[in-house]
Order: sequence, then C-alpha cells, then structure tokens
Amino acid sequence: MNGVGVGLFNRDMLRSIKERWHEGGIGVIYVRFRLGNAAAENALQMWESEEKALFWRQRLEWDYFFLIDRKQKDEPIIKVIEKSLERLYGKLRKVVSNTEKEHGAEHEVEVNIGMSTAFPPATGRSSEAVVYRMLLDAMEHSAYNVSLGRERKDAGAAGVLSQAGYGLSAVASETVIQQDLTGNHGRSVRIGTLAVPFPVFPARARVSEVAYLFDTNAKAQGAVIVDQGRPIGILMKEKLHQMLAGQFGLPLYWNRPVERIMNNQPLIVDEQLSVEHVSQLAMAREFSQLYDVVLITKDGQMAGAASIRSILECMTTLRTEAARTANPLTGLPGNEEIQLELSRRIGEKEPFAVIYADLDYFKWYNDCFGFGMGDNLIRYLGELLRRELDLLGGSDDFIGHIGGDDFIAVTKSSLAEGLCEALIKRFDQGIKAFYGGVEVTSVEDRHGNPVEQEGVTLSLSLMMWDGRVPLATEEIPRRAAMLKKQAKALKGSICVMDHISGMHHGEERNRN
Repeated sequence: MNGVGVGLFNRDMLRSIKERWHEGGIGVIYVRFRLGNAAAENALQMWESEEKALFWRQRLEWDYFFLIDRKQKDEPIIKVIEKSLERLYGKLRKVVSNTEKEHGAEHEVEVNIGMSTAFPPATGRSSEAVVYRMLLDAMEHSAYNVSLGRERKDAGAAGVLSQAGYGLSAVASETVIQQDLTGNHGRSVRIGTLAVPFPVFPARARVSEVAYLFDTNAKAQGAVIVDQGRPIGILMKEKLHQMLAGQFGLPLYWNRPVERIMNNQPLIVDEQLSVEHVSQLAMAREFSQLYDVVLITKDGQMAGAASIRSILECMTTLRTEAARTANPLTGLPGNEEIQLELSRRIGEKEPFAVIYADLDYFKWYNDCFGFGMGDNLIRYLGELLRRELDLLGGSDDFIGHIGGDDFIAVTKSSLAEGLCEALIKRFDQGIKAFYGGVEVTSVEDRHGNPVEQEGVTLSLSLMMWDGRVPLATEEIPRRAAMLKKQAKALKGSICVMDHISGMHHGEERNRN
C-alpha cells in the first residue's frame, strides 16, 4: 500500500495513470456495498493492502474505485484484474462464512462489483475522457445485487464467481470487438466477442428488486435470471413496466419471485456460434421477443449478453469489410482473405485440400466472343464452384477469386477428388452454351497458333495436405503453379493432384 495515491481526477492521479498505461493498459475495479457491513469493509481493506498491482484508490460514500496496473512481464491487464477479483471474492466469502459460524445463522452481504480497462487514448481524445469512460464502464458492468450468503443456495460460490467472470470476459469488449472484426476481414466472428455484462438475479429474487435496478439505472434494459450461474430466463424493462402499470400490477407482482413473470424461453447461444448464425436465430423469434437481448454462455454458464443492435452493427461491419476485399466481378473473397484462410487452415494443423481452377484458352474466348461474354464465363465458373461445394463439400469450405479466370477452393481432403470430378463434368456440360450455337473445333493459343480443341476447358490443380508436414502459406501457390503448368500441357479438362505428406510426395492426373 506504500505510495498508493488518493483522489479523483486530480493532476497526480492523471500523471500516475499516464506513467502506467503504456505498459499494457490499466484497469479499474468498482465495488459498492448495498448495505453497510463492517466485516465486509474490513475484508475489502485487507484485500487492497495485499494487492501489489493497486496504485490508486478512491471512496465516494459507498462507491469504491481501485486502479490496477500491470508490470512489463505480467499477463495482459484483463488477466491481472481477473486474478485480483478472484482474491477479492475469496476475502468476502471468508468473511460471510466466519460470520455465519459465529452467529449460527445465515448472513448476507449484497455487493456490486465491476471492472473495466483503458489504454492510451487515440488522437483527439483527452486522457480525462478515457479515464472517465473507464470508471463509468466499471459501474455499468457491475453485477447487480450479487449476494454472498443467503443466496448461495441459488448461485453458490461458483455461481458468484461465474457472475463476476462473465463481467470480466466481456468488459474489455469495445476495443476487442473492433480489433476482432477488422482482424477477420469479413470472415466469421464468434458471438462471444459481442458479449457484454448484463444484470443477473437469482430465480427467487423479488420483482421489486428488479424494478429497483431499472429505476436506479437508466441504461439497464433488462435482467437475466440465473440458477447456479446458468441462465434460465430474462425480464426486459419494458415488459416489467407494462405488467406493473396495470390496475392491480403492483399488489399482484411486487413481492413475487421474478421467476414467476420472466420469459423462460430466451434465446441462449454458445459463445462459439458465429454472429451470422445468431443473427438468423434472433430474427426468427416471435415479434414480441424480437428485440430482447441474446444470452451468451460458455460451458453452459452465463458469459454475457448481446443486444440486437450490436449484432446488426457487427453484421454490417463484416459485410462492409467483405465487400471491400471481395473481387468486384464475382463478389467472392479476394487475395487478402485467401491468404488469411490458408494461414488459418495451416495453423489448425488439420488435413485439408486446396483446389486451383483455371480456364484454358480464355484469351481466345475473349478475343472471339468479347469481354462481356468473357466476364460471364468467369462468373459461370465462380457459380459452378459455389454450387458444387454446396452439394458435395463441407460446412467449412472456402471459395476465393484470385483474379481473372483463376479461382481457389479449400475443402476437406476426403471430399476433394469427388468434387474435382463433378466440377469437370459439370463444366464440360455447361460450356457449350457460351458459344452461341457455334460449333467450335479449334482454338488459338496465346501466341496465335491454331490448336485442335473443342473450345475452353478447365484445369484443376489439387493439393492434399496431411496436416503434419511443415507447410508455409507461400508454398501453396508455388506448388499450384507447377501443377497448373502440367495440366495445361494436356488436352481437355483435367485435374492434376499433388500429395503433401510425410508418407509420399507425387503427382497424379485425373481426367473426366
């Protein structure tokens, strides 16, 4: 505790913050005891005296603010705060347990606890504004009315920690979400990145307690009802106000358990689901629940909630980013996303297959039939890839447009050969429609030399990786170029295959 400053928004406080947040950010832990309790306050003082990362504190009536920093070799600031909060909960639970033993009765401490983080401000934002926002976030993200003692039968020690845990995992979210969205370049984003803390109540909490939350916190739009940390229902502010506004609303509901009036069928999703999937589930709900928040769980426990607004904003960002990097002719992901996808697949160290698709004699086709028809032929190949992967591929398949008449597809190794056979068959059946009824018996190569060939053909380069042999992202297009050269030396639509594995390495040819 030596050297810990005191005060709020004074020059020394801001200077102390600026000295520390370049080491990886700072955090604030907010504590408020709803009811005065000397033993709990002593536990709080004991906790702060032992916290080595604490560098500033301030008490405003029953509100406590504790500023935490990280040292250069520490874990990320969010982890530092998580561990600090675990120690705080441990102190408070110990106080409650000792009090119950001494008095031989159940004892209860009700407390709000929340946290937030802050990093050096971007250009144009003042340090004071960043710190102020951090303090407000900690207050807003505090778990409302966490009970240590009597309600442990509903929440239990693990439940209380899980309530704190969902606040922790979600709080630093505004910055993290934006980084995650821009880092994914339009690819799938997990709904867990949108999770933010949401007020929680045990099933036996009274309706009056939830109403008090809504009356004292204008930003609280609803409350989640939990049973041992597991969400079982939700009560939105608008719904409660409608029920209480009736002639007999107050006497009928005021002192009843909140589980009697909650929505017991909220939309609950696992944090690993994609935002796109969750948005579809949310929009498929009944109109009366359309704008209820979506509850997010981790291992079945409450992890936070996402508003419909945040989900739709995320979808807009993803689609905008996807459009920015997509090929304008086909709308398929371009080279930037292709590289990210290949890197992701290699990083997972699971077997996969890469198919490069390329049109033979495309220059001849453009010269004879015009660039407009050439663009149509490129679109046809893109749609063919998309359709065949939908029919024969896996759920995690990827299609990208490298440029011109070059495409790439990533799929499961077990599906790749059958997919290539189907692509060649479908292409050869469909290409004749692009000649406008003209019977083609010869074409010209890039040098203008005549070649006996019945029009445009399809060359496929198929690479199968076993997931074990070291593989660099840049090696894939290099191998594909070698296979492409081999394929183009052969007549007709053809697939040339290469196995990248520790067992053997070699090429195979497969023509429909």
